[in-house]
Amino acid sequence: MEKKRNAFETNISAIKTMIEKDGFVPGDRIPSERELAERLSISRPSVREALRTLAYLGIIETRHGGGSFLLNRDDHTYIQIIAQFLVTGDSKFEDLAGTLRLLEQAAFVQLADVSILEEHVDSDAAFRETLIATIDNDLFERIWRQVNAFYQSFGQGELYTRAEREAFLKRS
Repeated sequence: MEKKRNAFETNISAIKTMIEKDGFVPGDRIPSERELAERLSISRPSVREALRTLAYLGIIETRHGGGSFLLNRDDHTYIQIIAQFLVTGDSKFEDLAGTLRLLEQAAFVQLADVSILEEHVDSDAAFRETLIATIDNDLFERIWRQVNAFYQSFGQGELYTRAEREAFLKRS
């Protein structure tokens, strides 16, 4: 089972890498299943399975009889979830700020050297941006950027006071 999963992940990664290397932009038609299979030396059923997953993730859109097209990276389901939360009566600014704090605390736990943050202690935005830049996880960063953008759209100012940022540094 693990071997199949690794092959599946490798196939998805190969297609995503090809899309990036070839410079595709949102709206571009990506090569057909046959072309992808030949170019990446993987079976057509494996290509089909990888394309289905990429479509589910919102990276591509497959149109019956028309091929597969690259979508805008920001058009992902999690963004729709956050947006729907914010425009319904269930939304609370405190939940949004709390989610952002949880994401940043998770990043802080992974930080090996807090000294990189010391020079940014005066600026909430720079402090938080530098913290997130240390994480080597594209999905985590993209989720954080969207949640942070929603937070900033409320115009509430700093998420942490200077004292809270200093306390972060002392916890290490």
